[in-house]
Amino acid sequence: RLQPGPAWANVKAHHDAEYGHQNGELNFWLPLTDYSKNGIHLWCESEYNVGDYQKIPAKPAEVISFHGSSCRHYVNANVSPHTRVSLDFRVGVQGFFDPKWMMKGTTDDHGRKEFEL
Repeated sequence: RLQPGPAWANVKAHHDAEYGHQNGELNFWLPLTDYSKNGIHLWCESEYNVGDYQKIPAKPAEVISFHGSSCRHYVNANVSPHTRVSLDFRVGVQGFFDPKWMMKGTTDDHGRKEFEL
């Protein structure tokens, strides 16, 4: 994701289930820019609808994982002159991910690939 600055807009706190994602997914956030340059942090609540948002600082190339389908999260507005760059992705967890799941309101779903580690 790219978040150019300076800008005052930010994404409201949300959980990904609001956008049709299932509970069998685990979110990962990998910042590629240093928060000391732009002041951007991932903010996340500790569990469903608690509202106890904590910033989760991560250095470039450090990966944060969280359950974004149920825990609300957001990043703050980028008021710096620097662009925030991050990789944001989800993985399905075996035993919890439903491969037949279709996001509500979609007519076509992304293809899925299975990887074993």
